Amino acid sequence: MRASNSKAFSFLSLIFLAFFSCVSHASDTLKPGEILYSYETLVSANGVFELGFFSSGDSSNEYLGIWFKNDKNKKAVWVAQREDPLPASSGSLSLTYGNLVMCNNRTSDRTILNSDAPATSNDTIARLLDSGNFVLIQGETTIWQSFEHPTDTFLPGMKLGVFNIGASQRKIQFLLSWFSPYDPSKGSFSLGLDIENRTRFNIWWGDYAYQEIGIWDGKQFRLFFESSSNNHNFSFASTKEETYLTFTNKESNVFSWFVMAPNGVINEYRMKDQKISMVNHSLCDGTQERNASGCLIIPLVCENGDDFSEITGLMPSSMVIRRATSIGLSGCELICRSNCSCVAYAYSDGHRAVCELYYGTKHDLHQMIGKGNQAILLRGHRKSDQNRNRNRLILITVTVIALILLILTILFSCLWRKYRFLGPEWNKDGMKGSMRLLLSQFSNENHVKENVIGFNRKKNHNFFPLKFSCIVEATENFSAANKLGEGGFGRVYKGKLFGQDIAVKRLSKNSGQGLMEFRNEVMLISCIQHRNLVKLLGFCIHRDERILIYEYMPNKSLDSIIFDPTKRPLLDWRKRKNIIEGIAQGLLYLHKYSRLRIIHRDLKTSNILLDSYMNPKISDFGLARAMPENDHRAKTKKIAGTYGYLSPEYALHGLFSTKSDVFSFGVILFEVISGRKNSIFCESDCSNLLGHAWNLWTTGRCMELMDLTLAASCPMTDLMLYIQVGLLCVQETPEDRPNMSDVISMLSNEGASLPMPKQPAFSTHLMTGVETPSRRMQYPSQNLVSFSGFVAR
Repeated sequence: MRASNSKAFSFLSLIFLAFFSCVSHASDTLKPGEILYSYETLVSANGVFELGFFSSGDSSNEYLGIWFKNDKNKKAVWVAQREDPLPASSGSLSLTYGNLVMCNNRTSDRTILNSDAPATSNDTIARLLDSGNFVLIQGETTIWQSFEHPTDTFLPGMKLGVFNIGASQRKIQFLLSWFSPYDPSKGSFSLGLDIENRTRFNIWWGDYAYQEIGIWDGKQFRLFFESSSNNHNFSFASTKEETYLTFTNKESNVFSWFVMAPNGVINEYRMKDQKISMVNHSLCDGTQERNASGCLIIPLVCENGDDFSEITGLMPSSMVIRRATSIGLSGCELICRSNCSCVAYAYSDGHRAVCELYYGTKHDLHQMIGKGNQAILLRGHRKSDQNRNRNRLILITVTVIALILLILTILFSCLWRKYRFLGPEWNKDGMKGSMRLLLSQFSNENHVKENVIGFNRKKNHNFFPLKFSCIVEATENFSAANKLGEGGFGRVYKGKLFGQDIAVKRLSKNSGQGLMEFRNEVMLISCIQHRNLVKLLGFCIHRDERILIYEYMPNKSLDSIIFDPTKRPLLDWRKRKNIIEGIAQGLLYLHKYSRLRIIHRDLKTSNILLDSYMNPKISDFGLARAMPENDHRAKTKKIAGTYGYLSPEYALHGLFSTKSDVFSFGVILFEVISGRKNSIFCESDCSNLLGHAWNLWTTGRCMELMDLTLAASCPMTDLMLYIQVGLLCVQETPEDRPNMSDVISMLSNEGASLPMPKQPAFSTHLMTGVETPSRRMQYPSQNLVSFSGFVAR
């Protein structure tokens, strides 16, 4: 046993040394001899952009890219090797012989990023700028930059166009969409300069000119978007050697940019006060009508009129957009009508159908009348103001009537659905009598007063009763195939209601959970709503049946994964960190921000459910208590909870408060970090997991506590911080423990100075001096909604 422990310690020590031997790249510069590994990043000087390795979606591929530092989705604005991804956690970047070299550490394959501009000496550095440009500098000269190799994003200062025109090999810089929102490989759509007419910019679908999106009119660049933030100063340069378009932002406190989406849409984004939002869509998006001929725009009313009169002449060529399309004359009119900047249009269906849109002035167009035989449709006012007002009145009246009918239809549908599921059984003595019995509990219980916890029988809560027959149908008569799990208080089944997956908790008739606990779960959870609390959808009382209906959690409970060696690797450090922080946010809401101040009293890993994205949700409020704002703690003679999670003051004296939940949170934190259960933990140097964590903390061996599957994903600084916060939560005296506000603050401020923890409770002899003849040890549960055990004094 000691030999195996020694080997494990040696292995962890090697990981520890390897981790800290790497140079920390919290700076913006990569220097000769430094290596940027897959778990490290460069951050620009003012923290605007971040460069590193990333994986997109559920893909196991890894890419080198740049993204906004404060973008929680980490959507890359630049990707280095779009068609040659690396395996996960295998990449590194270094300066080798002055060149930027990306290495696959598994196969030793190397890729030189600046192969088109190789360095001539070893005196180079690579730097990430606040503009998002990643540059390679040799001496005082920039010899290579990412802005010359754009992907799908047009950033301020980037150039799109044609370069080295007179050389044997000219260079074209353009945007190329991703293959899909989660696949950075090359897509089907591109945005760039029209080589035949270098004042126009097109969207290309392969080699086909799909749509013109803008034109340089000699003074300014005009975008044909529905809307725009107008936060751009476009510059157009055209010489013998190069022709390109670039732009800067007008507002210094607003950062705007454009993205070529995988579906061929140009989207404009802006960042203000560290918040990113989308400003506009291009001409073809989901808010517009489509027909077989392409994307058409919904008509609108313009100040210059919404009718067109025919003139004969010639279109001025400088301000004309030509579309090769077969949408017909009416379709061409609809496109022009949709954009108030469009002054006139003409359609030709000869050898090649073309729709011409004119964006110049009417004065220039009138000067071309009679100089050709082209039929031109000019925008103007032809209808009288009286007709226009009458049409507007008709439109408003029809819209209002339609809205009223829609609202009445929705109300009728809701009432019908509610009556259908309540049904005639509501009036039967069984259900109606049970509801009376349920509601009567509030006036009969002396320890919970109506004015304290805020319950009122006349108020509508965010839940509804359901017919027993509907639940039988939803679960296929509680079939064994639909059973998700079983606990001390009953069974949990999967069902389908309103087309939605649900979890049905059917309480056992012989369980220890009586009407009081059932009332607690129904009433307390109906008064609270938070993304980290499980949602109660309904309940049923039918004769002696008591049933709760919850939202379905596909990943079941936390203990079913964290204590299963085969499933534990599914939770890397990022996911475990998200779970810990989510539980903390849920507890903070219960303790401070909910309408009632609620003490859970049975917080444990089997009561933490995980949705499809591994987001945690606190469940099982059967033992929860609501407390008045002016009471800091309460006392009970009936101590209920689960072995290994009870705070000492509650287990020994029946005293509970918000600090009792903080203690349970600390136990869960250590179980998530270590992958080991506190109640069945066994080591020679201590009695439980808390004592083991304390011994490792005091002797500087914190890495021995970490689950081995986290070795590659958990930074040492995070591990030290979370262990120290956990030890603060499990201190023996409630006054020494932080509240949940302080816990969240500690977890989110890595550089903050934290108090030193005292020795944890129960770290030497668990539950000393307490007789627990009926205490039941609980092992990892597979239940979707877990059940609590009782600890007798």
